[in-house]
Amino acid sequence: MSKEVVSQNEPMKTSGKARKASRSRDLLSALEGRVVTLEKSMEDIKERIDDVDDRIIDGLQRLKEQLKEFVWDTIGSSENKLAGKDNALKAMVTTLKEDINELKGELKIFKAAVGNGMLASKPKQQAMDVPKPKAFKGTRSANEVDNFLWAIKQYFRAMSIENDTTKVHKSKTW
Repeated sequence: MSKEVVSQNEPMKTSGKARKASRSRDLLSALEGRVVTLEKSMEDIKERIDDVDDRIIDGLQRLKEQLKEFVWDTIGSSENKLAGKDNALKAMVTTLKEDINELKGELKIFKAAVGNGMLASKPKQQAMDVPKPKAFKGTRSANEVDNFLWAIKQYFRAMSIENDTTKVHKSKTW
């Protein structure tokens, strides 16, 4: 009410104290107006901040859902790929086991054949009487040594002796 009265009346010419009181009222009413305006502005700012917060929260929720969906899709595709590789590995292992069993069977057959003497690399020759080479005389002639070694090689070839240990045992007798 005091505001209305002051604004309707024209300022009076008064003495110093009354003028100061009048100015104080004017300043107070101007400040009250500014405070009201400031409070309205603050309410508007708070509403805008609330709107921005709501938008940010909604955006984050959408991003969170999209990220969840992406992660689950990635996990699902990785799981499918691993399942396919697992199946391929199982098939390879099964094939290898079958091959191993087949090879084991063949090995048994070969062992039995070797044990029975069925796999001879050369057909057996009829017994021949091969003369033994002459004994080495111990002379230091290169020609004599070459002739003696040639005779021993011929003897081993004629007797079909290919094993080195057998050759050593045979040659001890000369």
